[in-house]
Amino acid sequence: MKDSLGSSNKQASIFFVGPLPPPVHGFAEINRRMLVHLSKNADIEVFDVTPRKKSRGLFAKANSWLSLVLQFFKFTGLALRGNGDVLYLPLSGGYRQFIDASFAIIGLLSGLRIFIHHHSFAYINHRPLYARIVLRLLRNATHIVLCERMGNLLSDSYRISKDNIRVLSNAAFLDDAPHYNNKKVHDKKLVLGFLSNITASKGCFEFIELIKAATDKGLVVEGFMAGPVQPEIDQPFSQAIASTKFVSHIGPVYGEAKHNFFEKIDVLVFPTQYENEAEPVTIWEALEASVPVIALSRGCIECIVPENIGWVIKNPDHFIEQGLECLDYILEDVSTLGTMKVEARKEFEKAKQKYTIHLEALLLEIMNGKVNAKSI
Repeated sequence: MKDSLGSSNKQASIFFVGPLPPPVHGFAEINRRMLVHLSKNADIEVFDVTPRKKSRGLFAKANSWLSLVLQFFKFTGLALRGNGDVLYLPLSGGYRQFIDASFAIIGLLSGLRIFIHHHSFAYINHRPLYARIVLRLLRNATHIVLCERMGNLLSDSYRISKDNIRVLSNAAFLDDAPHYNNKKVHDKKLVLGFLSNITASKGCFEFIELIKAATDKGLVVEGFMAGPVQPEIDQPFSQAIASTKFVSHIGPVYGEAKHNFFEKIDVLVFPTQYENEAEPVTIWEALEASVPVIALSRGCIECIVPENIGWVIKNPDHFIEQGLECLDYILEDVSTLGTMKVEARKEFEKAKQKYTIHLEALLLEIMNGKVNAKSI
């Protein structure tokens, strides 16, 4: 009986080993969406290795590790008995790669076809010893990366053949939402938005500084910040917000509230300071909503935002200065923003179409072992 991907063979049996929500963050959410796609066409055994933080204390930590150990032994038993065909493994960015490697070793011993999904630049920007060990072990696996830049750097850093690398942007996993940003472009006023977990590394303070610098210069701007505030910066963030009347924090937004957020802003500002930023889903969501972007260059961001739909600033030290130049450029002729909004949506649609094809080809490869996805 054929499945929806056209294979006449029995469904593949896949071991899915990776973190899943909760908590909700980009890595776990993309894992969840990939799991949904795989589950439509295969028998899945899920091993959720999310480190849970519902409670504190030694007992809670011991219980979390016990759960992980039990999952590992269950995986080992099933794999060594030949109950699986494929190991799909989203790779962690830090020392938890050793946990990933323990599953991968069993997968190799069991003769599983292994697919490694990369979501972090942490071990690409630098080459820590643990990553060199793990990726040498997994050199012959199939490696899924977020953009061509990531794939080229991964290949150069760890001598992984480009024939073993597949490019799959997070754009493939976004829902095909309607064009819902119909906000009228106001003459001589810009509404800027910031959407992320609110941490210093994500650039929340740089966003506030940009708004203050713009208003000090006489530009008419307003800022809305959405997302949960991390406890360690709660006090300085509150003080920074209180220092200007032109920035509002509206809290976390999901679902329809997120749609409403993108409807009310003109430009998304993403001044991430996080060195290992990969491919922020927030930027794709902005383009999907016809919202141009001003961002700092990290990871795959330059691959997402071409010049006709926004600006990618390379030097963090010049973000405020160059960000002001971007705002000046828009405010000189607001018709510019209208054109950029149209082009932003077109860019998203083009990427969505391209990477949906990549996703379908990759799923076929995972299911039946035939190489359908294009290498970099």
